Amino acid sequence: MKKRIITTIMGVFVVIVAFALFQYLYGGSPDNLEPTDSFEVIAHRGVHTNWEKGAYDRATGCEATHIYEPTHEYIENTLESIEAAFDYGATIVEIDIRGTSDDHLVVFHDYMLECRTDGEGEVSDHTLAYLRTLDIGYGYTHDNGDTYPLRGRGVGRIPTLVEVLEAFPDRRFLIDHKDASQETAALLVDVIRSLEPEQRELLYYWGPPELYEAYIRTEVPEVARLFANRPEAKECFSHYLLTFGVGGFPDTCSGLGIGMPPEYTAFVWGWPFRFLESVEQADMRFYLMIDTEEDAQEFADLPVDGIVTDYIEVIGEYYRE
Repeated sequence: MKKRIITTIMGVFVVIVAFALFQYLYGGSPDNLEPTDSFEVIAHRGVHTNWEKGAYDRATGCEATHIYEPTHEYIENTLESIEAAFDYGATIVEIDIRGTSDDHLVVFHDYMLECRTDGEGEVSDHTLAYLRTLDIGYGYTHDNGDTYPLRGRGVGRIPTLVEVLEAFPDRRFLIDHKDASQETAALLVDVIRSLEPEQRELLYYWGPPELYEAYIRTEVPEVARLFANRPEAKECFSHYLLTFGVGGFPDTCSGLGIGMPPEYTAFVWGWPFRFLESVEQADMRFYLMIDTEEDAQEFADLPVDGIVTDYIEVIGEYYRE
């Protein structure tokens, strides 16, 4: 009797392992996927100088003091960097917005000025006129302060959201609502309402889902969410992974995009085509985070919905039509 129980348990174990291996190893066929309507190339902050991931000052969140040695003179979130990103092949540029003390929206990442600029204090405590006096390339260094290669190149170059949208009326933007406040959301709604309906449809919102559903979507319904936020993405992936891919994605993920670095695909059930088929069945979108030429070459032919990159100047050429 005991031997029979052990045999049964072992048999069940073998079946489970075989099923798991099948779910993991069998990648399916691209023939089961519908052709994508468009392929998005999303440039994070335009063309910009990147920082050593994980090496920023954890006390202040400052990235500018740990950049790689610059290979160009573009500064993130400026009109010049945005234009260059589109020229390199971006179809969408992600930009960051913050409110000023005199009710303007500026395109700037940090909430404090000390990291990147020669100013002090929070962005929201200052007027647009003051912010225009600053050098937004002031704090960037790749050699612990021995040199500041972008210093002097960013004086007066912090743009407003209005200026960005006026400069690129036919381009698409992912607007990152950095401070996530109702006050900034109201300013954003006012700016968007001033646009023609056709231009409103070119904008996407990244910020608190609750604020989007309760306010942004109600006031400017043309503006959609492009990506799930981190908790939502975690929930989507967790459901898929914990069910061996069989359970697919929960209904709450419908209509949203999720992204993943290429190295993480090694842990996904049914990568690539069965996974992408599950994404499609859930009415979702999937983007790869591509930052190297090697990854661009390796993954260029996959039927994903697009890529997100910090290095549009490097990998853009691999995705131009």
